[in-house]
Amino acid sequence: MPRVSPGVRSASTAKAALEQEIARSGLNDQALLRAATKEAFERVNLLLKAYYADFSPKQQALILATIGAKSTSSVASRETPAKAARPAKRPTEELPPRFWLPFSGETWSGRGRPPNAFLAWEGTVAHTEWKKRHPDERFPLYPG
Repeated sequence: MPRVSPGVRSASTAKAALEQEIARSGLNDQALLRAATKEAFERVNLLLKAYYADFSPKQQALILATIGAKSTSSVASRETPAKAARPAKRPTEELPPRFWLPFSGETWSGRGRPPNAFLAWEGTVAHTEWKKRHPDERFPLYPG
């Protein structure tokens, strides 16, 4: 008779004992599989609800793609703490023009980068002539 290792014997006896217990309980394999699947689903759902916000945006997108969800509302329920909403940006007020180009009527407030029309005007003969009369100014001031 071939020698059987103790691990194989114990695994085969455990399997036989499990099959006997299943037969005694009166549940078939399908019912046990449904119960195990339901338990696994509940555990996964609980873990996602608890830790979804801790995942990186890339991981969250991967989770959503895997489960086929279109938004985070289906994964992260109200039980997860919501991130603090950013305050609304202050509406930017229209600044009065500070500079203008008399030939085109284009204006600029003097903040940020100069518009392309002003930069293009700097290389023209008109700018050179104007600059001779106004050496301390970069652009003509708005007449308002």
